[in-house]
Amino acid sequence: MSLVLHHQDLSKLITELSEKWPVYGPKKERNEHEVRLELLTSAKNLSLNNSSSIVPPKKFLFPAKEVLILFEKNKLKKPAQTELILLGLNRKDAEGLFCLDKLMTTPLLDDHYAEKREKVHLIVIDSLAPSNNLNCDLYLQRVDQEHYLVFPFGGFGGKIAKSKLFSHDGDVGTISTRHLPDNVIYHPRLDEIVENSRDHPVWDRLAETCFNCGICSYVCPLCYCYETEDNFEITSNIEKDCKGCRNRAWDSCMLPDFNKVTFHNFRPKMKDRIYNWYYHKFVRMPREYGFPGCNGCGRCITACPAKINYREVLKELIKDEQK
Repeated sequence: MSLVLHHQDLSKLITELSEKWPVYGPKKERNEHEVRLELLTSAKNLSLNNSSSIVPPKKFLFPAKEVLILFEKNKLKKPAQTELILLGLNRKDAEGLFCLDKLMTTPLLDDHYAEKREKVHLIVIDSLAPSNNLNCDLYLQRVDQEHYLVFPFGGFGGKIAKSKLFSHDGDVGTISTRHLPDNVIYHPRLDEIVENSRDHPVWDRLAETCFNCGICSYVCPLCYCYETEDNFEITSNIEKDCKGCRNRAWDSCMLPDFNKVTFHNFRPKMKDRIYNWYYHKFVRMPREYGFPGCNGCGRCITACPAKINYREVLKELIKDEQK
């Protein structure tokens, strides 16, 4: 007997969850091709066609700008973290968060990220079966137009699955959906190929095209570069009235100032920064973590004002290496 949720009850599930926690999910914009992760109260305008949101779900765990610490006089205070649910993420985005969890907790633990992660619960909805590269609380596999197979994980997922909206049904099977690994991102020798491409002319060509805006990093689910800044409130008596905060904001290795150390810029050329972006994602991260710094979502391709397609770049490197 399979645990099942009927599609007509999905809106009721969202309403039921919203009574206890804020629920966010992918909503269609006026342009049907644009999806944003916004607050949900029902299944109205919920996008379940596996489209990726413009900004990845990392924004809930690693926001574009956030306060890390508040300080006043000799006291430190951390902002309170809000418990919430992310509902409707596709499997690709959920796997991206699984990888981001690894990046932000090993080999060094990012305490602030870890505190947020404990408060964020994931409900994934996809036509594909759940994979091993997930850290979600509930997985809803769409098996036909009317049913979802329900896979609860952990205590929180089991708690949700106790809702009367879920039922046991022996007549619902699973759809057969073939999902092959990406033959570009998961090329068996991609790390060697990219590492040995340091002098390839593609980097000079991209340097003439790239705007160096860093948008590829901002929309990437797995880019995690950041900068910190301390802000002080200046008063007449600093010792008595000193207060302020430490902020963290997204940064990008593609930006020229990112590579400045004291009075030296160790990566001043644009082509070097572009190569470094590819090296980090397809050489360093696979060797350090066992997975590439890319989940193939395509956000960087869609957002790039210069229309640079990293897949075509990798294909060119692979093709030239084979020659």
